[in-house]
Amino acid sequence: MKANDIERLIFSPFHTSKIIHYFLSGVISVNQKSIKTELIYLVLPFIYSDTTQKILRNLNKNSKLNPFLKKKELEIFLSNLNETINSYRQNTNSAIIILADEIELEITDFIKPSVDIHYNKEKDIYLKPIYKSAYNLGILLGKEQYLTVFKKLRITEI
Repeated sequence: MKANDIERLIFSPFHTSKIIHYFLSGVISVNQKSIKTELIYLVLPFIYSDTTQKILRNLNKNSKLNPFLKKKELEIFLSNLNETINSYRQNTNSAIIILADEIELEITDFIKPSVDIHYNKEKDIYLKPIYKSAYNLGILLGKEQYLTVFKKLRITEI
């Protein structure tokens, strides 16, 4: 398999839409109001980073954003986050379109799925840690205020 083929599979809008759905389900588990739509652009950069994904998959519902961000391993990732968000923007947009086609997705100031899913039901041993990471990221960000996330992550634009 060529590198292009692998990249197309990894960044398939169907796969990335599922990641976003798990993220939104994590948000809904701690915040029924859901999350500001702009914050959806954080999902793929966090999940497609091996460093952050490994940390996220080991978190639980009681985890908080501040201790997560204080981990030394995240320094380089966080310093490049603004650029990474921009590079994943098109993939995120495609994923949102696919997800909105699969389920009812309310998109206003907040983005909220009509159906939530849980990573425990995933049977694939390779996908389950990815989905768990997305779900846990949703839990972390769902507990925070919109502007607080921007400040803590030093996001300058989305």
